[in-house]
Amino acid sequence: MAGAITVVVTRPAAAGRSLADDLQRAGQPALWLPAFEFGPAPDEAQARSALAKLADYDLAIFVSPQSARATAALLAAPWPAATAIAAVGAGTRAAVLAAIPGAADATLLPARDEDLRGSGSESLWPLLQALQPRPRRVLLLRAQGGREWLADKLQAAGSAVTPLAVYARLPSVPSAELRARLAAAAPRGLASIVTSSDAVEALAGMLGDQPEVLRALRAGAALASHPRIAERLRAAGFARVAVCAPDAGAIVAMLREGGG
Repeated sequence: MAGAITVVVTRPAAAGRSLADDLQRAGQPALWLPAFEFGPAPDEAQARSALAKLADYDLAIFVSPQSARATAALLAAPWPAATAIAAVGAGTRAAVLAAIPGAADATLLPARDEDLRGSGSESLWPLLQALQPRPRRVLLLRAQGGREWLADKLQAAGSAVTPLAVYARLPSVPSAELRARLAAAAPRGLASIVTSSDAVEALAGMLGDQPEVLRALRAGAALASHPRIAERLRAAGFARVAVCAPDAGAIVAMLREGGG
């Protein structure tokens, strides 16, 4: 039964807390263990300076909802209508429209959520390939570091890509209370929902001094929001891996079916 185990939600920020709450309301025990905390831009002055020159770019790409919210806090003026916007995922698209003043007046990819086929950068790439004319200068709005797949694709297609860190992704430090709850839940079984490839390594770092919890996570169902994350989980020794949307209803249904 799904309710006999505890789902460890690793998604950061408000979306992760909300998912854990939704699972609890659905009758599924859950604990929120964010893989990361979000902080301000590593170099706020540089970020503000670059964003003041948005009109110099043909396209700006938001990689996550947090990148949209962080950018909004750094903008000194509404978004220039001539600078197109691309968003990785439907959640990021919604965050852009909600947080960025003037975004609705710019060309937005995807134009509709239904235009995405799947999730992640791979689903956005066909839409970028279809852009005419091809963007010459692209601003990639993200945390410090990150996956380079989309930047590499754009550069290979002839675009000049400038990464800009608009927020910092920081290690999360579980509280003593949370560690105790994880330890108490581990003997009954743990499952996890993972929404970032980097979260796999972050989990190992956070739980290095709680090997029994890490063993329980690796033995339980590990639900990944993208096939790429599923591959990382398998490589890290998670035995029962499946791809699942980070949605309470989908997670409960997957666990009832036996998870991975």
